[in-house]
Amino acid sequence: MLKNKKLLNIVLQIILFLLTFVFLSPIIYMVLNSFKPYSQMLKAPWAFPNTFFLDNYIKAFHQMKFFQSLFNSTVITVGSVFLIVVLGALAAYPITRFNNRMTKFLSVYFLIGYMVPTQVLIVQIFSVMKMVHLINTKTGLILVYGASVSFAIFMYQGFIRSIPIDMEEAALIDGARPWQVFWKVVFPLLKPATATLTIFQTMWIWNDFVLSNLFLSSRKNLTLLLELHQCIGEFSLDWSVMLAIMCIVMLPMVIFYLLMQKQIIAGMTAGAVKG
Repeated sequence: MLKNKKLLNIVLQIILFLLTFVFLSPIIYMVLNSFKPYSQMLKAPWAFPNTFFLDNYIKAFHQMKFFQSLFNSTVITVGSVFLIVVLGALAAYPITRFNNRMTKFLSVYFLIGYMVPTQVLIVQIFSVMKMVHLINTKTGLILVYGASVSFAIFMYQGFIRSIPIDMEEAALIDGARPWQVFWKVVFPLLKPATATLTIFQTMWIWNDFVLSNLFLSSRKNLTLLLELHQCIGEFSLDWSVMLAIMCIVMLPMVIFYLLMQKQIIAGMTAGAVKG
């Protein structure tokens, strides 16, 4: 019986290894061929490069505006996530703590907003943004992303309900104002929710193509993903250089994920175990 379990574990590990390789194979292919000349890439796409051919990366940096697009992506992502976190927490607190018709209506209203995909409202959003002259501006795109605050409100509500109200009452008795109670007592306790929300919203906004492509058109405002799209040739394309561009575009998010992986795991398991 013990031998059968060991054999089963070995088989499962082999299957998991093969599945991991299958899912990682596009990334492996991309990285390997970004260091090869185009001719070598065509002959042996899965072989290791004979020498590390860095000309692809030199051409990639000449072809794309990396630092400008990196700055645009950073500004848009940081600004949007900041709005989502602050507005989501500020809206979720009174909706959770006060039980009246208005808060019940707002709770249902934001829940419906969470269920409606943004893509359904693209035409209406575009019309409003055009009316206020915010098309092709980073500010306009930040406001569009920041309006997707329903998920943040929904998440914060669950965490705020788990906070004992006695702590807030004690702070009020000590002379704290409602504004101070929220920022100095409640909001610090929402750190797990804030970390989870920040990570997932950052990954969504950074990798979003649809909204950024719709609202940004000039080269100086393009995000990294749009810059990658801009580099695609109309009639011909050097795929070895293109793969180098893809590696460069992917690198910031890979670094972000490696730095935040502990927080990602903690956020995904938050609330799973109660002590």
